[in-house]
Amino acid sequence: MFAILSIVNLIDRLFIDEYWVGHTKAWEIPGTEDLKPYINRKDKIGKWLMGTVGFAILSAILSGIMSLLMK
Repeated sequence: MFAILSIVNLIDRLFIDEYWVGHTKAWEIPGTEDLKPYINRKDKIGKWLMGTVGFAILSAILSGIMSLLMK
């Protein structure tokens, strides 16, 4: 579970935050060009760390539930 959720977190960090939001016009809001980057470096690091910790906790809970159900 942790490996799967870590891959999801990594895809979110690299693909969505770095590429899609940071380098394409899909997230460009007219009139807010002076506010770029929309997700600053501090927020990206915090989001990635909280995702890693949160996914570790979530995977432990889901693994515990599955181990109880398999008995």
